[in-house]
Amino acid sequence: MIPLKDQEMIAEKFAQELMGPVKIDLFTEREMGITVPGKRPCQYCKPTQEMMQELSGLHPMISLRVHFMEDKPAQAETYGIERVPAIVLRGPSPVATGGGGEGGTSPASPAGRPRPYVKFYGIPAGTEFPSFLETISDVSRQEVMLTEDSVGQLSKIATEVSVRVFTTPTCPYCPAVARVVCQMAMVNPLVRSEVIEVSEFPELAEQYDVKAVPLTVIADRVSIPGMVPEATLVEEVVKAAGSGFVGAAPEAPKRIERGKERPSGLIIP
Repeated sequence: MIPLKDQEMIAEKFAQELMGPVKIDLFTEREMGITVPGKRPCQYCKPTQEMMQELSGLHPMISLRVHFMEDKPAQAETYGIERVPAIVLRGPSPVATGGGGEGGTSPASPAGRPRPYVKFYGIPAGTEFPSFLETISDVSRQEVMLTEDSVGQLSKIATEVSVRVFTTPTCPYCPAVARVVCQMAMVNPLVRSEVIEVSEFPELAEQYDVKAVPLTVIADRVSIPGMVPEATLVEEVVKAAGSGFVGAAPEAPKRIERGKERPSGLIIP
């Protein structure tokens, strides 16, 4: 799936950048030898699984678990998985307490908040692939590049708010927006971030009236087309979260200066 020469580059990148474990949960479906009337087969499930298997083999800190939706409804419910293929990235996190955990519906930290994770629907290919690799590094290192003001605002949110960014593999602007949305979830896991490769899910394109990408949909109420400043996205997320704020912010991931952003050096079609 990933050319060998690119695997070598990625392995070197991971060796230099990964600092903590990254767990990949892939939700997929079994290949069937027959066509079921009324059921559209998952065209990208197999290549997505191959890609995740290859990535997880490039560094010992990356682990992969494959879940078949028909067999693991509890795990799918835990992360709100509604369609396949779906990828969940998780980094270092405390052991769940108070009814959370792998089989529960609300994986929680000792502070009572959900564990941080980021979610992707569809295969992260084309222009999205380098950004996906950077997100793996972000999750491993627990680092974000959001401004201090953005981190402060997001950290105070105490009610769940969904943020969906619709992308395509050929969009040059989608990766930047997708990475910001993923980092919002790292700062505060109550921000339920999803990156959706919309061409794989035409029903979602119709539901959310996606005519161009990137399109960011917040709380299913606010649609923001195009590449917009980070501050604008954060402001709209905070507004959508309403008045549910906490007094003391949780510990946020480390911030890194934009000028010192890790260069991936990767342009992989």
